Amino acid sequence: MTHQDIKNPLTAIDKSIAAHTDQYFNRTKRIVEQFGDKKVTYAVFMRRPVIFAPRLLLNWLENINELRGYSFTVEPCYKEGDWVGAGEPLVYISGSFVDLVDLETLYLQKLGPACVAAYNAYLMCGYMPNASFLAMDARHCAGAEMAEMMAYAASVGGAAAKKEHGANGFIGNANDSTAHYFGNDLDLGQCPMP
Repeated sequence: MTHQDIKNPLTAIDKSIAAHTDQYFNRTKRIVEQFGDKKVTYAVFMRRPVIFAPRLLLNWLENINELRGYSFTVEPCYKEGDWVGAGEPLVYISGSFVDLVDLETLYLQKLGPACVAAYNAYLMCGYMPNASFLAMDARHCAGAEMAEMMAYAASVGGAAAKKEHGANGFIGNANDSTAHYFGNDLDLGQCPMP
């Protein structure tokens, strides 16, 4: 991080976004900046049925939107935990093409895996409605960000199965950092010592 980045957090965020997004989106951003910005609307969808798990996406977009001067709007099409069919829009994102084009890679990372994992958790809980599940995702994840996403998804999918099928669903998880997604202050993964 440079001295300039510390003085202007937007510069640091934009550098991070540029480094983690697909490069053709960065090229598109430069072209649109050069030839003129337009207002656009993205209809974000999945190619398979999912359970809508948007919280991580919505929080991230709200933070980016604030940093970029509220240049876009985000309109979820469903409530958290709703079943969504393949190809149905999950969320509409409208605003400056310059401010949105470089975000696509990152917001899809925050939405797609969470929705698919929530769907899988929903099916699992629905097939075994009398079982109480403990999310033990962190040990299989590639870092804390993924572990948070999978814990969140398990909580959303389990809650949807509870609502629709009377399933017990996920009652907790195995670490403290994501226990709040299950309504707990601490994990439930501690085995009592003999």
